[in-house]
Amino acid sequence: MASLKDVAREANVSIATVSRVLNEDKNLSVANTTRERVYESARKLNYLSLSHKKKSNARPSKKAIGMIVFCSKDYEYEDEYFSSIRRGIESECLRQDIVISTLVRQEQNLLEENSLDDLSGIIVVGNISPQLVHQIYSKYERVVFVDESPGLEKFDSVTSDFHSATTRLLEHLVSLGHQNIGFIGGPEFVHSPMKDPELQVIDNLEKLRFEPYKKIMSKRGFYDERNVYIGDWSTDAGYQLMTQAIAKGDLPSSFIIASDPLAVGALRALHDAGLNVPNDVSIVSFNDIEMAKYLNPPLTTAKVFSDEMGKSAVKLLNERIEGRVVPSKIIHPCKIQFRESSGSVKEITSPELPV
Repeated sequence: MASLKDVAREANVSIATVSRVLNEDKNLSVANTTRERVYESARKLNYLSLSHKKKSNARPSKKAIGMIVFCSKDYEYEDEYFSSIRRGIESECLRQDIVISTLVRQEQNLLEENSLDDLSGIIVVGNISPQLVHQIYSKYERVVFVDESPGLEKFDSVTSDFHSATTRLLEHLVSLGHQNIGFIGGPEFVHSPMKDPELQVIDNLEKLRFEPYKKIMSKRGFYDERNVYIGDWSTDAGYQLMTQAIAKGDLPSSFIIASDPLAVGALRALHDAGLNVPNDVSIVSFNDIEMAKYLNPPLTTAKVFSDEMGKSAVKLLNERIEGRVVPSKIIHPCKIQFRESSGSVKEITSPELPV
């Protein structure tokens, strides 16, 4: 019996593309030749006939859900973390015979009136505006948030254990002799409790990655706020923030960087300044995107199981649709991938910059 994976292999496309083509996803943008190749492969392997047979049985219609993504397509393309979450959602929806009928991105502003009507539930990926959370909350309790938890007493959520991962990365650097450890990251926000009708957003850097960094560094007497650099989450921001750190002088012997795309930019800035990683500066990061092991040097990073986060979100939402009323939160562990970007500190921890 042919599977979705067989069709994807035959058509030379991803499983997610096959799923969205066969589910007639209106938000999918692919060439007509690709779409026809998927259909032809499905017919060749008798996959379509199996699907049509299922549809002809006397069964309830598929559950239709909506997905709200905080970032643009371009941002998602740059940051594999969010695209991987979406692929996990799509593949699990296919497995559970669930249709993603509505896709809204944050740049589209608030949802249009009635755009959430007739949906069985909603999955929200990333940090969305408090106004949008309030709008969703006013209509639904069948909502799962991925990568954030705006209201544990109301909503299901799926996150990763960035706190423990940050702790282990810092312990790794300290074990290598590093004391002067910098931090590069983007803003992390948390919503106020859902009982607050205004749903104020709090600038909450002391969460997730930054909190354990500051706590451990302070406990050891190493913390220096002058070594903390916050921008956005892009590769370019990583480059600009590391450039600022280099220009300031007295460069830390190592940096913990809040995402791999930021780390890619930071590595380039160090290279352009004539500094060697890890001999002059050690780097550790988060996510373990596909290119992390191919960088020069390969990146020490906390692997985040983002694909599984997406799958877990669908499972939680389906449980809600089936009648579960008690909110649940799933926290996925991270796995540290030790590679060559982190090394023992040299006797002189502040490298001389080239003239």
